[in-house]
Amino acid sequence: MKLPILLKTILDICLYFLVIGLTVSVFFFVIQLVTGENFSPLNINGTKIITFDTPSSILISVQMIIAGLFIYTIYILRKLVRNFFKGRLFTHFQIASLKNIGQLIILITILQGIVNFITPIIIEGEGRIGIKINFSFGSFWFILAIGLFFIFLSKAFENAKKLKDENELTV
Repeated sequence: MKLPILLKTILDICLYFLVIGLTVSVFFFVIQLVTGENFSPLNINGTKIITFDTPSSILISVQMIIAGLFIYTIYILRKLVRNFFKGRLFTHFQIASLKNIGQLIILITILQGIVNFITPIIIEGEGRIGIKINFSFGSFWFILAIGLFFIFLSKAFENAKKLKDENELTV
């Protein structure tokens, strides 16, 4: 039974570090906007932002929103794992959580893809279109597949809940 505890611990640590990192980032970004002081050049998806004008500020804000959505996804996953510890399976909460996690993963992936495409156009004034094949766990298509898997898993849990409810009504 150590594996679920390890998963819960990893999710807890991940959530805490992500919240601290996003909080510090938002703090420095607000200071940057208010004072106009340039701390250092930022790097968004391999594109350096040296001057902070309106388009680059919008890009940074969108990246922070994406980071917030990612943190929220980790939070829901953490609550889901904690719910599994209670010993009940196929609850409405678990079905809704799995579906929400899948939808958030897909939303984050698509938003990040859009930001990756728009960033060089806004910052450098040039668009890049190309084919890039990525054979890693960070691949766009693999992450989309994981999001769809969570949605599929929620449907499987929903069907199992219906069967469980029918079985409990049968004498």
